Amino acid sequence: MNVPNEIIDLAMKGETLKKIGRTGWSLAGVDCVRQESVGDHTFGTIFLSLMLSKYLLSQGEKLDLGKVLSMATIHDLPESLTSDIPRTAVELGGDLLQTGKAEAEKSSMHRITEKSKNFGDWFATLWMDVEGKNTLEARIVWGADIIDMLVHAISLETSGVSPEILEQFFVKSHDLVKQLDLKIVDEIFWVLYNKHIDYAIKRGVELNKITQT
Repeated sequence: MNVPNEIIDLAMKGETLKKIGRTGWSLAGVDCVRQESVGDHTFGTIFLSLMLSKYLLSQGEKLDLGKVLSMATIHDLPESLTSDIPRTAVELGGDLLQTGKAEAEKSSMHRITEKSKNFGDWFATLWMDVEGKNTLEARIVWGADIIDMLVHAISLETSGVSPEILEQFFVKSHDLVKQLDLKIVDEIFWVLYNKHIDYAIKRGVELNKITQT
């Protein structure tokens, strides 16, 4: 099994964990049917960051694994105040909403960290590093974030969701994956995208294919 498929296979195991409810709640009569949470996604990002880092280290790359995992853990923390602002909303709102989203998340992170003596400055520095995408560690977290989203999309397709609905997630991730300039992330993207296309063909759905360059 090649590396992209090996990582995807393990990520799918992590994806399965997102679907397993805590049985005590179910036995008590609580309805456990729900959409993926931000916390679910954070777990997937951490798990993938771990695997991507381990692979890159094995290839001779120098990186700080602890920093990668720390950044992956807190990368969505501002959403605890802003909630999840979907990419489609930002695109429809144009530059004004893009700037507003960035400022809102920055303000949210400041509010979360300003009163934390032991962790505030550390969390804020980690988050700013992720947002900048300038370090290898930050690019790994961004790559893991995208891959987790696409792994979840594939999981939804296997559950019967139409590839036509989920096509936007692949198309909109393509340019960012290229910008990250991480070969392993690019390879995983194309494996997942080809799985997506295969599901579309099986369901008779016609998609405008992304061209691999």
